[in-house]
Amino acid sequence: MKKLINLFFVAALVFWNLAPFLWQWVTSLKDPARVSQLPPIWPAPVDFKNYQAVLSNEPFMHVIGNSLVVSLGATLVSLAVGSLGAFGICRLLKKGKEGVLLALLVVFMIPPVAVVTPFFELLGSLHLRDSLLGLILVYSVFTVPPAVWVMYQVFDELPGSLYHAARVDGCGHWRMFWRIYLPAGRTGLVSAGLLNLIFCWNEFLFALTFTSTWQARTVPVGISLFSGQFVYPWGEISAAGAIVTLPILAIVLLGNNYLVRGLAGGVKG
Repeated sequence: MKKLINLFFVAALVFWNLAPFLWQWVTSLKDPARVSQLPPIWPAPVDFKNYQAVLSNEPFMHVIGNSLVVSLGATLVSLAVGSLGAFGICRLLKKGKEGVLLALLVVFMIPPVAVVTPFFELLGSLHLRDSLLGLILVYSVFTVPPAVWVMYQVFDELPGSLYHAARVDGCGHWRMFWRIYLPAGRTGLVSAGLLNLIFCWNEFLFALTFTSTWQARTVPVGISLFSGQFVYPWGEISAAGAIVTLPILAIVLLGNNYLVRGLAGGVKG
């Protein structure tokens, strides 16, 4: 009986989380005239007009490219800075490690809305508003701290004797980082990279505030600006949402082990 109750609650939890996505995919496959049909039953026949309309929408395809550039760019910056920072904190900083890590955690936990205005003014002074580079720099502020935390856990698990043996053999810090620590921490790099990639792909507030044209808008903003002449094209919005969900779904399914290890805070290389 206890197993049946547990199974029921697990099934209910799974359904609760998957129901919005199922509704989205069902709506995306409906004829535009039947989008508002209730209950949201499986469409018969299946209609791909919404997907055709979205894929032929040039601005939408452009924002997908923008999201790829921004997400990959910010992720690469965070991995480069985060892995170097983690190595410095772990092996070169003698005192105050906890304080530095706590400061990074505080930065990561700051609500984005609290720093929108300072970032807006800063990007304006640097002439980086409405640019992909501006978004990459802003996203990097929030993606470096988790990268440092994950990579610090990885490097801290490596035996200290490895560091001292390399130093005795005349290995410099840069060579040690590049040849020993970075290869040993490749699992942590993947974990941090996947987590940051998901954050950048889904981020909405900064992308909406700091962009004003299709030149730099990203996927979440692009979908929010879908509009029709008299009503919202919910079928096309659902199709666009389904399309941009696929990369995240693939990341979660293929990188599940890495994501779990990264969220757990400790990853062995």
